[in-house]
Amino acid sequence: MRNLSILCCALIITLISCDGRDRIHKTNAEVLKENKLFDSFSEEIKYIPELRTEILTDTILSTGFRVKIQYYALDKAYSSKTIKTSSLINKTLHFKNFEAQFQVLKNNQIIAQHVINKDVFKKFESPAFWKQAIMQFVWIDYENSTADFISINTSFNIPETDIYKDFSIIIDTFGAVKIKEVNLLENVL
Repeated sequence: MRNLSILCCALIITLISCDGRDRIHKTNAEVLKENKLFDSFSEEIKYIPELRTEILTDTILSTGFRVKIQYYALDKAYSSKTIKTSSLINKTLHFKNFEAQFQVLKNNQIIAQHVINKDVFKKFESPAFWKQAIMQFVWIDYENSTADFISINTSFNIPETDIYKDFSIIIDTFGAVKIKEVNLLENVL
C-alpha cells in the first residue's frame, strides 16, 4: 500500500511539472524547429488542377473516320515547382501530368487504339525536358486530315515557362501510326 501511494505521488509530481514552462521564452517557430515540424508548417502545397479532370470527345468526320478521345489528369504523377513566397513560407506547386486514350474507327471498324503520354515521345527530347513537362492539349487536326488518314495533335509544356513541344500523330486507314514533331517557330530571313 505504501509503494502504491509513493507511485501515485511520483506520477502527480511528474504530471504537474509538464506544464511547458521550459517553452515560455521560445517563439512558435523555435518550438516547431525543436520538434522538427517547422518545415511542414512553413510550406504551402497546391495541386494543379485541384479536382479530378477528364474530357471525353467523340468526333465523326465526313471522311468515314470516327475518333474517340479520353483525356484525363493523373493523380499520382506530377511535375513540381517550389516558389519562395516570403522569408518563412515556401509554396510548392504540383502540376499533374495528363494522358489520353484514343480510338480511331474507319467505317465503323476499329483501326487503332493507343494511349498518348510522355513515354510515347521520349525519343524526341532529353530526359530533363520530360521530367518537367506535362501534356497540355490533345486535339484532332481537321485541316491536315484527309480521307486516307487522320491527324491528332498534342502539345507538351514545362509549366510556367514558354518551352513547348508539339507533335502530330498520323493514323492511316490501315491503322499504321506515325509520330512527327511539329516545329511552330518561323525562320525569318
